[in-house]
Amino acid sequence: MNHHAVRKVVSSVVVVALFSPAVFAQCEGKKGFAKALCEMNAGNSHPAVSGLGQAKNSGITTTFADAIHGEPLPPTFDPKSAAPLLSLERNDDGAFVLKAGIYEATVQSFTLDAGDPNNTKPAGYYPAPIKGRYAKVLASLLKNAELHPDIPQSELQQLVIAVAAGTDLEKMPAPMQQTALRALPKDTLKQLQGAAQANAFNKALMDEINKRIAGDKNAQKTLGQMNDIAQQMQQGAASAQAQAELDALPEPVARGAWAQMQAGFYVRYLPEGYVKTRLQLIVPDSAAGATFDPTQYLAVLGQAPSERLGISLRPAR
Repeated sequence: MNHHAVRKVVSSVVVVALFSPAVFAQCEGKKGFAKALCEMNAGNSHPAVSGLGQAKNSGITTTFADAIHGEPLPPTFDPKSAAPLLSLERNDDGAFVLKAGIYEATVQSFTLDAGDPNNTKPAGYYPAPIKGRYAKVLASLLKNAELHPDIPQSELQQLVIAVAAGTDLEKMPAPMQQTALRALPKDTLKQLQGAAQANAFNKALMDEINKRIAGDKNAQKTLGQMNDIAQQMQQGAASAQAQAELDALPEPVARGAWAQMQAGFYVRYLPEGYVKTRLQLIVPDSAAGATFDPTQYLAVLGQAPSERLGISLRPAR
């Protein structure tokens, strides 16, 4: 039998093994993200993809003002042992179903802020919801990172910074576009393209309007006045936002402080640089049954200058 025939037979055996009912049986009854994760962990497949600073146009606008801290516990609440967070049952959307106890996981994390040195910060971090026009894109990227262990962390890190800065897919370098195609579902990729397409349409629309009023002196005068008013409003809003962010900065949060989530459980982040974060949870009896998806929150540093970390559920080495 020649080498070509041997490879064909081996490929056939692999296909049969991967898609046999016995292998898929353990994932029956699961749906959505939970099913994809189950199949990946069973060795069935890697789910196929079908397809800088907080400036005004940033994709992610989350700041410390958005942080959740509830009734925080001091860092002296320092458990000496914890159960693996990844051992908890998960919903179809990938969120953990919490049970009373103490849990932890050391996972890969990603900075959202370009130029941030990879140093361990002396202050603590609180969770904050992901906000901004690319919030759903970043949340999807952090969640789906777990399903793509084949993509190097460094490649995902570059994509995270680009998304946070509001970079449209079409403006990304070709290698980064390829990472996005592998790491994001098709519907999310469309969202990443949407802003560029909308801007192009708006520009074409404004060009047409400008052509029509070019010969109308009264229209030109009115348009100039409107532009002046709009510029003043933007400057005022920018100043107000900057002052609000300064006012929101607290006394530095102590490293290791616990934040209380709305459901009553506590979470804290212990980053090692920005590439790896130890995530810990304390779940009292009253919060058992609540759900929590760490990838849907950012860890925001409680000191100036602030730092934002995206949390994946890819185990860190």
